[in-house]
Amino acid sequence: MRIRLSFAAVLALPVFAAPALAADPALDSLFNRLGETTDRQEAARVETAITRALAKSGSATADLLLERGTQAMNKGDFDNALDSFNKVIALAPNFVEGWNRRATLYFLQGRFSASIADIDRTLALEPRHFGALAGLGQIYLIMGRTPDAQRAFQRALAADPYLGSARQFLDALKKQAGEVAL
Repeated sequence: MRIRLSFAAVLALPVFAAPALAADPALDSLFNRLGETTDRQEAARVETAITRALAKSGSATADLLLERGTQAMNKGDFDNALDSFNKVIALAPNFVEGWNRRATLYFLQGRFSASIADIDRTLALEPRHFGALAGLGQIYLIMGRTPDAQRAFQRALAADPYLGSARQFLDALKKQAGEVAL
């Protein structure tokens, strides 16, 4: 059985940003709530709150460039997207989402090594970035690195137990290996 990725599945992955290196007690609290809730509706509200909390770079210019790059990427204008994301990273090198969006762009271009490098930087800044972890799992699947993919999806689910795409991929991998899916 082969697991296929669609462009729509990649775009459906959440994209998040995080503050610079300093810990954010409010963000920590949100991640704790997400991990503890058993209510899917509450989880959705917490995911939204995390998304909002992470979407601030602290720089209006970086935020604008990130939005322009994202719009260009969504339209398939990869050259302008790359230019915008490179500027975000140069302006705010500790802004997690600059690295994550560029990793997503590299993924869409099939530049998996470059994408992994940017995901590594994303995760160094915010290890709970479940969108980056799920993306890393997808790259590893494409590369045939199934054990690494499984670990990445497990890490994504540890950060967000309600991340459906990671759950689906992990269940498919377990089924493929003859294990019982969760």
